Amino acid sequence: MDMDGRYMDWSNLKKRLGRGGRAQTNHFVAPTFALDLEPGFVAAARLSTSKRVVQSVGVGELSAGALTPSANKSNISDAAAVRRTVSEVAQKVGSSGSRVGLLIPDAAARIALLQFETLPDDHQEAETLVLWRMREFLPYTPEEARLTFQVVARQPGSLEVLVVAVRGSVLAEYEAGMGGVNGAPALVLPASVAILPLLPEGEGGQLLLHLCTGALTAVVVAANRLRYWRTRALGDDLQANLAEVARETSRVLATCQDNLGVQIENVWYCDRTSGEGRPAIAQALAQTVGHDLRSLPVKFLPASGLPSGQLEVFERFGMPFAGLLANLN
Repeated sequence: MDMDGRYMDWSNLKKRLGRGGRAQTNHFVAPTFALDLEPGFVAAARLSTSKRVVQSVGVGELSAGALTPSANKSNISDAAAVRRTVSEVAQKVGSSGSRVGLLIPDAAARIALLQFETLPDDHQEAETLVLWRMREFLPYTPEEARLTFQVVARQPGSLEVLVVAVRGSVLAEYEAGMGGVNGAPALVLPASVAILPLLPEGEGGQLLLHLCTGALTAVVVAANRLRYWRTRALGDDLQANLAEVARETSRVLATCQDNLGVQIENVWYCDRTSGEGRPAIAQALAQTVGHDLRSLPVKFLPASGLPSGQLEVFERFGMPFAGLLANLN
C-alpha cells in the first residue's frame, strides 16, 4: 500500500528513526487538527503549527467494545457511537478548515524492522520488494496491505528498513469513523509513532513504554536510531495485565541486552488507560525494569495557554499531540 501519498510520513522523524538514508514513501504534513481514536476514548486537539502550541484539546468517552484494535479483524463494532463521539469532541475543540491528522491504535498496524542488502531506486519496485518481505508479519494477504517504509540504517551491503502496514479495510473503518470532521486525513500515524519525537537524543538506550487500554507498546531507541518495536495485546482483567505487562517488559529488556547489545539508561512511561489500576501497573513495571518510570520530556510548552480543565486532558491523553508539534523542529 502507498497510502495514496497522504499517510505516515517519516521525513522529519528521522532523528528518532535513524539517520541512515533518505528513502521514504511520503512527506510529513503538519496537521492543524489531530484526532486520536483509542479503545475507551476519542481525543482531539487543535494545533498551531507556527507557534507549536495546542490551542484547544478535548476528550470523549467510548463505551467498552465500541472500538477494539486489531490488525486483521474489524475494529469498530459501534460505528454510530464512534462517529457521534468524534463529532462531539471535534465540535468542542473546533476543526473547521483544518488539515487533519488521524492517530490510530498501535495494535491496528503491523510494524517491523527488515534487513535488505539493497533496495531498487524505483519506488514501485522497492515497495514491491518490501511488501514481499513483509508478508510473514501480516495476518492477511499482502494485496490488502496499505504500506509505508523508510530506510533507518545504512551500512555497506546492508540496509535496515522500518515498515508500517495497515489492512486497507481497517484503515477505511477509521476514516469512516471521522464523523463531524471535514475532509480526508492529511496524515495517519499509529499513536506511538507520533510520540517518538519526544524522546531525548543521545547515545544511550531509551525505552518507551506506551500503555493504552488493550495494548502495551515497547519501543527502544539507541544512538538516535530505532532498534526495537513491539505491541502486545492485553485483556481486560487488571490482575492478568499486571503480570503480562511485567513479563512483556522483561522480554524487551532481555532482547535489548542479549540480542541488540543495548543497555537501557532511561525508561519513559506514557499511560493513557483509565481506571483505578493505573498506579498498580506502574509499580509493577518499575519493579520489573529496575528503573524509575520517567514522564515523557516536553522541552517546549505546547499546552501552557490551556485552561486548567483542558490542561488536565492534555496531560492525560495529549502526548501524541505534543509529539506532532515536536516533530516540527
